[in-house]
Amino acid sequence: MLFLKKLEKLEVTSAVSFMAFLLLLPVFTGVGKVNNIFHLSIASMLIYMIALRKNPFALDYNYKKGLAVVFSFLIYYSLTNLWSDNPANIESTLKHSLYFMFFILMFNHCIKRYGILKVHLLIFLGCFSLLCLTILFVDKSTILINRLNHGFLYAPSNVIDLGGYFAIGIISGLIVARESGRHWIYLPAALLFIGLLLTQSRGPLLALLVSLIVLFAKYKNVHIRHVVYICLSISIIALFFYFTDYGNEFYARIILSYKQSFIRFGIWDFSFREGLAHPILGWGFDKEINFINSIGQHVTTTHSVYFSAFLKGGIIGVIFLSAVIIVSLMQAYKKYHQGLGLEASAYLFSIIFFITQGMFVIGGPGEAWMLFWLPLAMVMSTQRK
Repeated sequence: MLFLKKLEKLEVTSAVSFMAFLLLLPVFTGVGKVNNIFHLSIASMLIYMIALRKNPFALDYNYKKGLAVVFSFLIYYSLTNLWSDNPANIESTLKHSLYFMFFILMFNHCIKRYGILKVHLLIFLGCFSLLCLTILFVDKSTILINRLNHGFLYAPSNVIDLGGYFAIGIISGLIVARESGRHWIYLPAALLFIGLLLTQSRGPLLALLVSLIVLFAKYKNVHIRHVVYICLSISIIALFFYFTDYGNEFYARIILSYKQSFIRFGIWDFSFREGLAHPILGWGFDKEINFINSIGQHVTTTHSVYFSAFLKGGIIGVIFLSAVIIVSLMQAYKKYHQGLGLEASAYLFSIIFFITQGMFVIGGPGEAWMLFWLPLAMVMSTQRK
């Protein structure tokens, strides 16, 4: 009997390990010891389910249908390894596919067991900790022009992804404010927004603004305290621009980014033409491009998950990815009308962000987990507590 009680605790161990992983993932992306916490969560849950013959993942029909679409997408792209240059990679891709399925299921389980507030508080704390560590270690003498490059050792190496992390942190912070009623959370969220501005990354900034603007149609009655905290947040951002004279630097960077954005059209055109060589099934999972852009840079990534989906998986792969997006947008629409518009915004942010960023979304714990799979898990979750 005592042994059975100890086995019962494995479910708690799995959930706590998973939430610890959510906290540490944005801070230590790809670090082995953090990944081991995720593996502990999987192992604990498997032992719990097998030993006690219990299934803690109570799923309704619509949730199962959504999972089936996601699983089909993962299986198809795993199979594309078979006609790639490295078919042995299928084992790794299948393993990561199972990881993603567990990630989605466990996120939903933690939301139901511990509530939206606790789960998103951990995500927010992780992203805010990343901001603090980045500011701490970055070269302060060039902080206004270095785009937060070469800051914290374990931060995403690409500042666009770093900006994406800050955007996810902002949305999670707003969810915490909504669930707790503690609107002072807007203030650290404003600091995350300043961090996003310091990366000078246009993609995540525009994706965040577009995804949040959608919310305004939902809220017709605004309380005075909301106005006060929003004004305070705007004031913090305005003071930052005023005292640092960062506005001119940021504007110049945006103009430069606009001019450089046309370079990506050449990359996308090349990627599309490469994909047309194998239009139905694609080149296979490990396919990269080999392209010299208009300013002489060697490029191996498509700079768009959607072009990468076509390059690797062909038209069939695009259909599978489109099915995932459509099902997830339907879930986001439901969330929006259930008063959970911020979760819908997180997913909208994700699909906009990856228009101009990323090579693909299947792999070990990394940027795609935070920027693609986490927002997807948010809209796939079935209920709140």
